[in-house]
Amino acid sequence: MGQTESPKLPRGLTIRKHRHGETINITFTYKGVKCREPLSNLDVTPKNIKYAERTLGEIHNKIERGTFVYAEYFPRSTRLKIFGNAAADKTVKMYLDEYLVICETRKLSPSTIVGYTKCRNALASLHVFPASELTPAALKAWIQSQKTTLKTIRNQLSFLRSALDEAVTDGILQINPVSLVTASRYQSDKSETESSYVVDPLSPAEVDALLSSAGNKQWENLFRFAIQTGLRSSELCALRWRDIDFIEKTAHVQNASVVGVIKGTKTKAGTRKVELSEEAIIALADQKPFTFMKDDTVFEDPKTNKPWASADAIRKKAWVPTLRKAGIRYRNPYQTRHTFATRLISGGVNLFWLATQMGHKGPEMLFRHYGRYLKEYDGNTERKPDRVSDRN
Repeated sequence: MGQTESPKLPRGLTIRKHRHGETINITFTYKGVKCREPLSNLDVTPKNIKYAERTLGEIHNKIERGTFVYAEYFPRSTRLKIFGNAAADKTVKMYLDEYLVICETRKLSPSTIVGYTKCRNALASLHVFPASELTPAALKAWIQSQKTTLKTIRNQLSFLRSALDEAVTDGILQINPVSLVTASRYQSDKSETESSYVVDPLSPAEVDALLSSAGNKQWENLFRFAIQTGLRSSELCALRWRDIDFIEKTAHVQNASVVGVIKGTKTKAGTRKVELSEEAIIALADQKPFTFMKDDTVFEDPKTNKPWASADAIRKKAWVPTLRKAGIRYRNPYQTRHTFATRLISGGVNLFWLATQMGHKGPEMLFRHYGRYLKEYDGNTERKPDRVSDRN
């Protein structure tokens, strides 16, 4: 009988033969010590060899990041006497970093990863705590020291709670301390009020100054279209010429560019057809010579001749310089959306129609954000035909 050929093994894997059969072993170096560990209960098959190779890759990655916990992979290893329970010494920051890696592995959206990274940075004063020593009292003091909104604090604590769930899994914590505190109990109303977002639309005179001061014709087209349609900057970045219907005079909004990645709109209501005013059509006509023949995105960065990388790129490269040149008090580019909404509301436009144009499920969001502008709303059920055709 011929002998069965041994499978070809990746680097770092060996097969140990013993009287009960064969065992896959993995070899790696940790803290200067060469380690060889068996993967028990795994038959030597091509599938299990691939699994062992992936496991070894995970270990190498965690060793590089400083997040490897020996006991997590080999809880019965005799080498634990050498390395001890490394998880016991892990700080809050190490768990936050580890959870970010988990989120990236799960391929969460880029915007979510960016948000989580900001949460980690906001928790900086807690980073040095050993996870085993983070108490509800320490969290209470942290909450009371914050100057942001209650919603922001809750988001940051939610991220911390998820990260420390790993410490519970490691056996370092019996109870996650974040679950024992309530942010609203220790956060004053003052910071909530002071940090609340302000609707601060541009006046008609400021709109004229903005458009006349744009340092580039493409910037002017972008700003005019934004003010006339209420599209978010992320939606403007992803708008393509194929989304424009010049016959029906509509723009089909179905994508947004978030951190340079094109993705669908945030909600089903966000995917919508926006009716275009004459001013919006003019902006598109003026933009045609620059990008129409490329058959891609409508608006691009004239300095790179490529689509805008992100909403923040628009703000830094075009919006801020134009405001300075025009002498306009700074507001963020999102105020073009508020300018669109408040002008139409003050003109008595149908709120249900406006909600669909802005990508809201209903007018509740309009009441929440634009309540003080509704005094001029006369309850019309028919929107005005010239709702946005007049120039600011």
